[in-house]
Amino acid sequence: MRFFAFLATFFFSLFISGLVSGNVINTSSITLHTDDHNLTSRINQPHSPFSASVDTAQLLVHAIGYDKPILEVSLKRSFQQIDNGESVCVINKIKSAEREKKYTFSLPLNFFQTQQLYQLASLPPLAPELLNENGEVVSIHKALNAFNASAIVLPETYSYGERVDNDLSNIDESQIIALSNPTFFSRFIKIISAGKADFALIFPASLNRSFGNTQPVEMRSYAIANNPKFVSGHVICGKTPEALAFIEKVNAAIKNIYTKPIFIEAHTKYLPVNSKLIIERAIQQQVANIL
Repeated sequence: MRFFAFLATFFFSLFISGLVSGNVINTSSITLHTDDHNLTSRINQPHSPFSASVDTAQLLVHAIGYDKPILEVSLKRSFQQIDNGESVCVINKIKSAEREKKYTFSLPLNFFQTQQLYQLASLPPLAPELLNENGEVVSIHKALNAFNASAIVLPETYSYGERVDNDLSNIDESQIIALSNPTFFSRFIKIISAGKADFALIFPASLNRSFGNTQPVEMRSYAIANNPKFVSGHVICGKTPEALAFIEKVNAAIKNIYTKPIFIEAHTKYLPVNSKLIIERAIQQQVANIL
């Protein structure tokens, strides 16, 4: 009986492997989701360049011939659908150890300087004991403890990576103002301007894209200690044969995109001058390790 069970498992594995590696599975039923309104409103639509995340996503959907809309769906609901075995993948999401246990990730589609802790400039700067020798904040939750009358604005369902996610989980809930992902950038600055929060966790490129050199309120920023200097966005799918086949297709397209000058241009044109060379070198190094 065990022998027959072994044979069944063996041939099923061969069958799945053959389907995926042979590109036999039809992946046309896969629907891409995002919780980024800027992306859904611009993909496969006539538009001017907007951001690295949008422009690299457009490069990908063009390369794989994906001509359907990318649906705007909350991340929680998208993951529920993937968990239920539905033909859904999510674009432009960061890896985390918890996510890697359950889902399949593509190669990096885009790269960003990691988020920084922004503090309203009217507050006293963080005390030296909260910083390392490089001026990086050692612990976000300890920084909030030191300003226990302050709050931090955070996206509702967002992973910043394992190190930061663990740090944020220790912040007192009464000090967190959670905003839905799609409205985060349109609302966080209003909340800080209104005096309802004094801290925010933001990607420098996103802040620069939104406000350039004309931020409505003055803020100081701190890099985060023991955190990668760069993060990457990926396509996330489940682990069904169809999902694995789709990830293979996506990875082949991404490798081809890496070889085109427009890939780096899609990142650097949205950055301040002092950051362009830094991200360009980081991307070149990461891509060289992959190809």
